[in-house]
Amino acid sequence: MASLTLGDRDAAETEPWHPVLDAYARGVRAMQDLDDPDDPVPASWMWAANTHGIDQFTRRRPAWAQCAHGSLFFLPWHRAYLAWFERTVRDLSDDDDWALPYWDYSHPDSDRTLPVEFAVEQRTVDGALVDNPLFSPGRSTRPIPAGDADIVEALAQPRYVREGEPGFGGALPDRFFGTVEDRPHNYVHMAISGLMRSPATAGRDPIFWLHHANIDRLWEVWRLLDGSVPLTDPGVVPGQVRSAWESATFWFGDEQRPETYAMDAVEDLEHEQMGYLYESVELVEPLAAEVAERRAAILAAEDGGIGLDEAARWTPVAATFDLPSGEAREIPFEGGPRGLDAAPPTRLMLELAGATARAPHDAYDVEVRSGPDAAPHVVRGFSTFGLEGTPDDEVRNYLVDASAVLSDLLDEGWDGGALTVRLLPAGEAEERPPGERGPGEDEPGHDDRAINVAQVTVYVQAP
Repeated sequence: MASLTLGDRDAAETEPWHPVLDAYARGVRAMQDLDDPDDPVPASWMWAANTHGIDQFTRRRPAWAQCAHGSLFFLPWHRAYLAWFERTVRDLSDDDDWALPYWDYSHPDSDRTLPVEFAVEQRTVDGALVDNPLFSPGRSTRPIPAGDADIVEALAQPRYVREGEPGFGGALPDRFFGTVEDRPHNYVHMAISGLMRSPATAGRDPIFWLHHANIDRLWEVWRLLDGSVPLTDPGVVPGQVRSAWESATFWFGDEQRPETYAMDAVEDLEHEQMGYLYESVELVEPLAAEVAERRAAILAAEDGGIGLDEAARWTPVAATFDLPSGEAREIPFEGGPRGLDAAPPTRLMLELAGATARAPHDAYDVEVRSGPDAAPHVVRGFSTFGLEGTPDDEVRNYLVDASAVLSDLLDEGWDGGALTVRLLPAGEAEERPPGERGPGEDEPGHDDRAINVAQVTVYVQAP
């Protein structure tokens, strides 16, 4: 993307754009001109956007609201979606060679700010100032935080899917985010803000498609890394999961004559339905070294096991119900203290199931204490992309790896009998006693920014 953008707002308003972005703008405008709420057509902008998700005011159609989130099929569904969309823009822009660009906000040289062609309200076409179809109001003007755009943890995961914890593309059981969907995908959606905050409206923002082109590129980057294990490798998933993957078909467009994409085509970028060739699928330094180091650490902790029969098992040891954000909750472990002196756990995982929200913060971290009055230890939690809507319609499940604080808990003499957990807005976690009000918590309307988790389950791995 850096080679395509003018990089200057004044230039973006007055000078010719790179042919790739110019064709994209012309294609988007042509799709928008086809919009008719009373007679929607498959080549229109809102048809493409509604294929991903619809808001509560939009009448549902069979072709709409298909997006696969928190699923093993997140990556392949969106790849097929991009291919279908790219073909539509190519047809309407009269550019048979046009290809969808990607926005590599994670590159070390990126300033992570929105390309200026998407930030100006008007552009010059044939000497006349016209509305810019790539502009969307409500977006943040700030750079994407570096942490939100981080790709090291995602790419370091050696397996596409793991049992009981996130792999690169998902987890088993199939109701959780994979590492690449969690971050950067979800976090970047929330950082851009505006229409991008919800799956119901994200496809209406032209930057959505460049964001997802980059997520798709990261799938190819991951696939080419030494040691990456795809879902279809023998022994990685149960037979029925592999069969469902291999037989999956995705369809888009005209409901009577849809365009279909089988999984074997989606997984092969050289297939005639894909025709993808990314400008770069090699990691630059220092990212390459950081990913390799992190992957080596993960493999060492797993002792090289990758199959279902080789991977370490997670044991559920405690649960609690109806945890609202901000409330500290002590969770007693089943059976009481676990005799950690003899066999302390090597890893600690929190499952947050059935999360709903009203106007939540962009992300939440999880505070873990060995007891109600013990020191807090904060672990990175989750982005709330997908919780921007009515609680009944948008429910999410999260896995939070708290293994990084295990040594601190053990150093404090934690006996394994209970944990105290609390959800706090990311970046606002403080070393303050549970029950003490934080910044803004006494302000009117604070209770309107609430998140509630139906069930918290604690899992451990032990030698």
